[in-house]
Amino acid sequence: MRSVDTTRPASDRDGLRTRSVARAGVLSAVTLLLGWTHLGFIPVPTPAGAATILHIPAILAGVLEGPTAGFLVGMVFGLFSFLQASIPLFKDPIVAIVPRLVIGVTAGYAYRVFSKSSRGWVLGSGLLGACIVGLFAWQVALSTLWLGIVVGVLALALAAGTVLAVMREERERVAIGLAAVTGTLTNTVLVLTLGVLRGYLPDFGTAAFIGVTHGVPEIAVAVIVTLAVAVSWKRLERPDTGARL
Repeated sequence: MRSVDTTRPASDRDGLRTRSVARAGVLSAVTLLLGWTHLGFIPVPTPAGAATILHIPAILAGVLEGPTAGFLVGMVFGLFSFLQASIPLFKDPIVAIVPRLVIGVTAGYAYRVFSKSSRGWVLGSGLLGACIVGLFAWQVALSTLWLGIVVGVLALALAAGTVLAVMREERERVAIGLAAVTGTLTNTVLVLTLGVLRGYLPDFGTAAFIGVTHGVPEIAVAVIVTLAVAVSWKRLERPDTGARL
């Protein structure tokens, strides 16, 4: 038998469910708006030419309301991507929809784990991520020097930001940032892996190059936007601010 939180009035519990649905709806609408207006594509100086932010509403839903809301917003993103596809890769519903279903799910669980972890665990996770990005930067620099330098700078920024946030007792900000990284990597890795397995990309080497040129700027943009929106939204919810959403 499912337990019910009796410490809170029924109206409050219903309000939470209503709020989650409302936020998922708003973030789904934002996804559609960004796609239809092409505002969801930000020009960046890489071979990819643009970084997409269409996956960010799903990440925000996962962080703010949990994996279920993230799943719903990701589903809207996937359906939109499939219905508006102009290239064979995304005309395949498995490639266009399936990876997007789990963006907000992985981001939501990542946020839950990191926000409740100890300082040492969060610091170690952030620095490990920075080391992995740094190793990736070295590999990229062997073929494309300037791009490797860009990725290396991002690795240093990730390491410095993690240390600074932990020192300032801002573990929640680190958790939000790592959730954004997790959600973005989920999208990039699954789309490219399925693209190779289903024959739209020739091999994993090509997929890896696309992953760097597309994934790196998208991770950077996702962290910045997710942090700005999620921190502001959570601040409005705190009773001591005198405002709620």
